[in-house]
Amino acid sequence: MAAESKGKKKRTKKDFSIRSLLNVCKYSYQGLSYFYQYERSAILHLISAVLMLLAAYLLRMTPMEWLVIIFVLMTTLAVELLNTAIEAVCDRITTDFDPNIKIAKDCGSAATGILTLVGIVVILIVYLPKVWHFIGGLF
Repeated sequence: MAAESKGKKKRTKKDFSIRSLLNVCKYSYQGLSYFYQYERSAILHLISAVLMLLAAYLLRMTPMEWLVIIFVLMTTLAVELLNTAIEAVCDRITTDFDPNIKIAKDCGSAATGILTLVGIVVILIVYLPKVWHFIGGLF
């Protein structure tokens, strides 16, 4: 029996107090704050999000189109934040070249790149027909 529990940590009950939950919100805010202060991709994400949301409003998107747009924007933000976390951990491990660190950083970057492509596809599928209809209505 002692051999079974050796090396295993005892699970502790999670704290679900208001203070604990507020700390979760505080830490999330700190992560977003860091991201927007120090990551160059954050400004690009913010500008593109504002432009996409403004265009969605002006082009009178349907509720389903809004859902798709917001989902893509928030998913991209989440993956950008995870990529930032991967880079921070990798930089903490070593600043010297390491092929495994390179793989981790490149894969994180690839994940954000893929979601950028998804965003472009959403723009093409959702926005272009509305833009053509809007332009056609001007003439």
